[in-house]
Amino acid sequence: MSTTPNPDEVTAELALDHALQWIDRPRDTSAWLWIGDRAGSGRTALLREVVARHPGAAYVDCAGRSAEEVAREVATALGIAAPASFDDNFGTVARRIKGDPVVVLANTQWAGRLRTSREPQRVLDRVARALITFHPRGLRMRLLVEVDDAPGRADEMGGRHLTLQGGFESMPPFPEPDEDAALSCALDALALAEHRFVPVPVWSLLCSALGQDIPESRLEALLDAPAAGEWIHRTDDEAGTALISFKQETAARQLRTRMPAEEARAWHASAVTALSAADAPEATRWYANRALAGHAAAAGQFNAFLADTAAVAGVGYEALFEGFEAAFHARPIPQGSAGARLHYMARRGVQPSSRGEWLALLHLTLMQAGPTQEAAADRLLSAAGPVTLPWRTLWAEGVGAGVFSTDAVVKRPIVRTLHIAHTPTGDVVTARTRQDHIGTWELTTGTLRPEPSETAETSGTTRADQGPKGWRPAGALSGEVDLPRMPEYVLRGTRAGHHIALATTDGVCVVEINQNAGHENTPGLLKHLVATDTQLARADLPAQALAPTTDWLTDIFGTAAVKRFPQETLPATLSDSDTRAFLSDVGFPCVTGLLELDTTDLEHTGLHLVTEPFGKPDETDSTYFSLGSWQGARLLLDGRNGRVLQDGWSGIEDELAGSSIAQFVAMVRLYFWWRSSWWSIEDTESDLRHWLDLIDPEAYQTQGWQRVFEDYNFEDRG
Repeated sequence: MSTTPNPDEVTAELALDHALQWIDRPRDTSAWLWIGDRAGSGRTALLREVVARHPGAAYVDCAGRSAEEVAREVATALGIAAPASFDDNFGTVARRIKGDPVVVLANTQWAGRLRTSREPQRVLDRVARALITFHPRGLRMRLLVEVDDAPGRADEMGGRHLTLQGGFESMPPFPEPDEDAALSCALDALALAEHRFVPVPVWSLLCSALGQDIPESRLEALLDAPAAGEWIHRTDDEAGTALISFKQETAARQLRTRMPAEEARAWHASAVTALSAADAPEATRWYANRALAGHAAAAGQFNAFLADTAAVAGVGYEALFEGFEAAFHARPIPQGSAGARLHYMARRGVQPSSRGEWLALLHLTLMQAGPTQEAAADRLLSAAGPVTLPWRTLWAEGVGAGVFSTDAVVKRPIVRTLHIAHTPTGDVVTARTRQDHIGTWELTTGTLRPEPSETAETSGTTRADQGPKGWRPAGALSGEVDLPRMPEYVLRGTRAGHHIALATTDGVCVVEINQNAGHENTPGLLKHLVATDTQLARADLPAQALAPTTDWLTDIFGTAAVKRFPQETLPATLSDSDTRAFLSDVGFPCVTGLLELDTTDLEHTGLHLVTEPFGKPDETDSTYFSLGSWQGARLLLDGRNGRVLQDGWSGIEDELAGSSIAQFVAMVRLYFWWRSSWWSIEDTESDLRHWLDLIDPEAYQTQGWQRVFEDYNFEDRG
């Protein structure tokens, strides 16, 4: 590692003078300073001296902390209360800054618990950038941020930069395998570890994953060797367990760059297998809790790892979410996967405060995912071991986030009233919209029951609503209710003893309070200040959309609405064979009420000839038939080639509605499904647009199909 100064570098002493002068310069506007260069150059010491000179500075050491933790520490250091509303985020915190603060973020390059981590970048993108972007105008804030590349950050985000001279003295060359195979392997294994501290038994296991079995005794001997002492050292935790780490984390970073990417991924995959063993000893479980998610992310196996419920239950939720952000950075998450479920949890602000609360929330998500995940939910409870869940989900009804199929309209009725009623056959839960009965279920099993009479006894229950600031008594604007904190998508709750019925944007569920968990309510709202950076992949185009079937149409429109036209009833002048086959074998939806489409007359009149298809006699060889109306214009079928057209009467100039009748019907069917469904999170409009473009690229680009996504243009959006 070179320590030769370059013209842009300054000594630590001069940098301190520059920083202090910059802070005290009498300017009215806020500014930021990036402080960087090699480890050991004195950056952190400089920032501590700045804080010593400015005792009121908000100082946060980012090392080992997630972006979420850094954001919350910054808020605390600035004297800004924890988020009091579900609408709050770190941008809200930045807008509430008062006075002329000095804000110092140290060691951003070492943020996060894992070595395969996006947290250093997320601290800069989600915390530092928010301070720069959202602080009140006219405020005189000074933001100092320690980074690896100060000039690069200044170019990207503005502000000034200081680059310090010096750094650690040149490190001795790493041993090559042919010089000292055991030491070389031991150093590589320690560098590839995802946690910076590794118990000796785990160190041996990681060496084996590299292909060289080195017993613990040999590793213990290496620790006493002068060569190894240049790089690593041993510390003991509070329980006396020996933990091995590098003296300087930069050594691990350098060693990691030496291994080819494919070889490293294969090694991490081997480590995941070894660390996931059901009979793993205590030291391995200790390490897996902190590092297994990082190895899965580095191996490119995060979705497979998430599918192993027992392994997930044994991992700390902080490391899990950190590995999740790293695994899916710039890599869209497949819909319907285990990764997608975690994405929805992150989007919904799940920020647990204990392992028990995390497992309870994960179990709820699995139960809401439907019957396919019930076994996984059971395995999660079994794998929780000694961890006490404050509450657990007994049953859930509805459609979980991301759990849907285009085979049916996605129904998520909005629950307005939720009761627990006492009946002669046992307690039941009843949910209703403003007008309609949604369902009644046996309280503890979820078995469907008849709706109880209006006089059914509901005494001894507590009803609550959840608003922007959490739980409050039902119908009240404020107040407190003895219910466990829940994510924002849980809207209503009714408690009877240790059972709580919950209404969410996904459906209805019942949870049971663990009476043995004590009565320790976690303060604050269950939410994130820093949003996830992950995104879902586009959903696959349903196969039926390329070859619609009668059943696929009736699933949405109903049997009575899909009309088949036997070949002998079709006009002889309808010459396109594919169109004739589609109308007779599959059928055509005779519908109205959405998309300004009305084809209902077709059921009674059949196809009839249009002599003036575009407002004047047709002078071509084509023969046109009326299908109904669309967007204020006549909808026509070209009998020669099967194209679906509109006659321009509405003012839309593009004639094309579908390159074939099958393509038009598929597009209409998917649009009806999407518009008639209720989405609780992440609208699927982008998926639908992509699907329509795949089905019929030429028609999708027309004004008519683009207009259907503009709500203000349509009168029949019911």
